[in-house]
Amino acid sequence: MHTRATRGDDVAGLVTAARHGDPDAWGRLVEVYSGMLLARIRFLGVRQEDARDVLQNTWLLALQNLPHLRRAGKMGGWLTTIATRESIRFNRRSSEEICADPMAFGDVADDGADAHRAWAKGSFRRILDEVLGGLPADQRDLFRALTEQPRPHYVDVARRLGRPVGSIGPSRARCFGKVRVLLEARGVTADFLD
Repeated sequence: MHTRATRGDDVAGLVTAARHGDPDAWGRLVEVYSGMLLARIRFLGVRQEDARDVLQNTWLLALQNLPHLRRAGKMGGWLTTIATRESIRFNRRSSEEICADPMAFGDVADDGADAHRAWAKGSFRRILDEVLGGLPADQRDLFRALTEQPRPHYVDVARRLGRPVGSIGPSRARCFGKVRVLLEARGVTADFLD
């Protein structure tokens, strides 16, 4: 992910000045990159109320390790890596679920993009389970009945749930709309798995 510094600031110059103890340069880096980092942290499934803590840890680690940054012009990518690792670490610590099967997320290749995608799918499943757990039982049952198969027939779904066939379409629209709103409130949008 690449973020451009605004007003012509030279990121490499800011990094160099921050390494030499210039608090204004460090402040400018924080100003330039915090929005992008916060979006990344939320994208990785950290709840809104915890995202600022993860952001603060990201900046603390960045400050502590700034002398080790090899290419000052790559600050955005370096910060994104730190934020990603901190988000994953936070999610692992805060998760109440213990995964006994390390292959539960499928084959995870050494490639960072594949690992991120597998992690994002696992995070999406966890968030979706939380959202579904908060729905009334009838909506949760409807959602599951409509998503267990690629193209379920409304007659089968209605029979299974003991509802009139004509009620499935409107109930589906309300249920899916509610799930969409709840997912978006947790930072999950259509591009979450991209």
